[in-house]
Amino acid sequence: MSRYRIVGGCHCGNISYVFDASARVEALSLRACQCSFCRAHGARTTSDPNGEIRISIRDKEKLQRYRFGLKTADFLICRACGVFVGAQMTTDGKSYFTVNANSFKPPPAYDIIAVANDFGAEDVGGRTARRAHRWTPVAEFQE
Repeated sequence: MSRYRIVGGCHCGNISYVFDASARVEALSLRACQCSFCRAHGARTTSDPNGEIRISIRDKEKLQRYRFGLKTADFLICRACGVFVGAQMTTDGKSYFTVNANSFKPPPAYDIIAVANDFGAEDVGGRTARRAHRWTPVAEFQE
């Protein structure tokens, strides 16, 4: 199986990651979640259930975890530079991540259309199941 390595992180380098995807970002597709948080950040997210991601935090005091709505995931934001890197959910002892493609180094071209998605009608069970099925498994998280 081919692997497509994507590196990225926040602007100042406090949050970094290595995303090993099973396909190019164009094949994985970009999503534009329609929640107020993602819209305010202009997020274009992607994930790969057949890939894996390794996340490193240089200074955990500069990591902001933010939960809202159904409180099923931590949205990771750098306190130093303000970049929203992605969201992490843990369920049944496993961790999953959706990454903000705008934090790729370099980010994907803006002519790659991010498909609008509205998940507002989901309940906790439905949201957790969808994310466990679609998001990228976290292979390592170093704080």
